[in-house]
Order: sequence, then structure tokens, then C-alpha cells
Amino acid sequence: MTSFLFVYGTLTPGRAPACVADLVARFEPAGPATVRGTVYDLGDYPGLVLDGPAAAGTVLGQVCALPDDPLLWRRLDAYEGFDASAPAASLFCRVTTVATLAAGRRVACQTYVYNRTPDQGRAVPSGDWLAGRGDRAATDLTPTPTEGTMRRPIIGITADYNDENPTRYMVPGDYPKSVERAGGLPVVLPFRTDLALIPEIVDALDGVLFTGGNDLDPALWGEPKHPKGVPVDPDRQQFELALLAEVERRRTPALGVCLGCQLMNVHRGGSLVQFLPDVPRDNALEHRFQGDSAFRHDVRVEPGTVLADVVGRDRISVNSRHKQAVSRVGRGLRPNAYSPDGLVEGIEDPTLPLYLAVQWHPENLSESPEHLAPFRRLVEVAGKGR
Repeated sequence: MTSFLFVYGTLTPGRAPACVADLVARFEPAGPATVRGTVYDLGDYPGLVLDGPAAAGTVLGQVCALPDDPLLWRRLDAYEGFDASAPAASLFCRVTTVATLAAGRRVACQTYVYNRTPDQGRAVPSGDWLAGRGDRAATDLTPTPTEGTMRRPIIGITADYNDENPTRYMVPGDYPKSVERAGGLPVVLPFRTDLALIPEIVDALDGVLFTGGNDLDPALWGEPKHPKGVPVDPDRQQFELALLAEVERRRTPALGVCLGCQLMNVHRGGSLVQFLPDVPRDNALEHRFQGDSAFRHDVRVEPGTVLADVVGRDRISVNSRHKQAVSRVGRGLRPNAYSPDGLVEGIEDPTLPLYLAVQWHPENLSESPEHLAPFRRLVEVAGKGR
């Protein structure tokens, strides 16, 4: 069964960012089309409004045929910040509308509409966002440093929850301490937050640290849950996927640790090994925490990578307490480190100002220069964007 989607911005074939490029590659363009409404320039992406008196114009875009694949729609919804269970709190909402193709043919289709009150001064009179501001998506949007106050760069830190009281947020103290040591100002980000607020959250930040936690839902890459899986809070997963999409759209510096590394890989269409003991490999190490916080193993840092430049070494000793790991590497990413038994221990996208992630926990070791180094790089790059 085929569904139709009206696209008018970054989901347009040939314009998609790396995190959803594999999804957009499955779109089959049905042709140029219009809908009745108004499109607004929101900076790095557009927002469509269909309802109300503002929706008096014509918006130009394309209708595309999509396979009826729940995983595809789930990832598109996450990219757009749409929560079907709480549409009023979403950044964008997926709705049904009618688009007009060439020769006047009309087709019912889905589209994503902006779910906040737009600034009327940012309406695009032509209705064609891609013809104007959309060209910015293909250029280097790396912010240039400007003179100003010497405040510390503000680094948002994703929160976990307290196992004994899931309504309480929890952040291990080594994360903010490492950001502080690196010269940043740490700020904890609550995840039970309306997705519609994410742009304002990112407005207030110079960089984001995606922290560790429990296991992502394997439905994100099309697998059933492993019996040994311990699911992360669904609200946290949804918030962080939407946050990461906004961070990437703006090229905001991002560092991922453990779960954060896995999230940044899955966000790009990658997959995970759900339970490492199931994977036969030569000289297999025990990567799960066994009660000894002093346990270490070496990782080989790949030459020529961002991580190699950050730590200044080709081999470092790391801690380990994970039962999952990167399997299929996500689109546009490259591995930057490997364990002795062949597991991917880090990923990065060298085309962004900073999109760097590691599987170990450098925050616990940040009294050592090589483990403080990723936090220093996050703070350094974040400071350049102010």
C-alpha cells in the first residue's frame, strides 16, 4: 500500500540531511504540487500553516509516494518533532490535506504543519521556500565567531530518570563536572517537555552533550526487543531524537556518550547489536560492567579522524559498561575507534562542526587529559558559534 506526502523543505528529494537521506531516497516523486496555505522561513527549515486566516496563499512543493512502512513514518515523525500521542505538544504535526498536481489533479496526502504561532513577518510571499532561503541548506552554515561577552559556552546535558522514582530526573555528577572542567557552563535538559519547545531550548544552548542510559527501542531499526533489553524511558527517547534532529539542522556541536553514541548512530539510520554476548568474535572482551569500576581495555583510535585529533593519540585506555554496540554505521558517519575484539567504539561526521560520539564513559575519567579532551573540543567548538 502506498501513501502520499507533500514536501516543501528539507524532506524534498535532493535536499535531505544525512539523518533522513536514506528515508527520502525511498520517496517516489509524483510531481510538483501546491497546497493552500502559507509557508514561513524558520531559519534552517520552513514551517507550513494550513488553517486559519493566515492560510490564504499557495505553497509550492512536491507530492511523493511513500511505502506504507511504519518504521519509515516513525523516523520521519521523530525528525519533525511529532508525537502522535500528544499532538498539541509537538513541534510539527502530521496531518491530511489535499495537494494539486499538474493539470489540476488533486490528491489526498500527508504533510507536516508547523504547530506554533509563526511570526507573520517571516512569511514567504512566493510560497516557495526552496527557491529562496532553502538554498542555505546546501551551504556551510558554520557560525563565525563574533566579539561579545566572555561568558562560558552553555552546554545542554540530557537527563536520565531515577530508577526508584521515575518521575524524578537524574544526571550523574561526572557529566556536568567534566563540562565545567572543560570551560563550559552545564545545564540539564528535562525530557518530559513539549517537543514544540525544542527550538527555544536549542536557542539557549551553544552545544549539547547526549548522555548514557538504558536501551533504545529496536523497532527504530526494525528489530524485535531482545529478552535482555532494558528499555529507555519512551519520553526520553522521543525527546532526544527530536532534539538531535534540531541540533543537526542547526549544526549545533554535539557530543555523545554510551547511549548518546548509539542514539546518534540510530538517528542516522544505523542499527545496534542488542546483546553483545550473542555475537561471536575472536578474543571477545566482556564489555558489560562487572562490579569493578577500575576495569579498562584499550581502544585503537583511527588515524585521520576527528577523535584522533581530539585525543592526540592512536590508542587510549577506556572504561566499559555496555551490553550494546554499533552494528550498521549510520549514513554519513564513520567509525573513529575500535576495541581489540573488533567492536565500533566511536562514530563521527567530519562534515559538521562537531558530531562526535564514543561508547565508553570519558566523564568518569576526565581528570586525565585524553578523556577531558572530548569535552574540551565540545566547549571549544560551541564557543566559536556564539
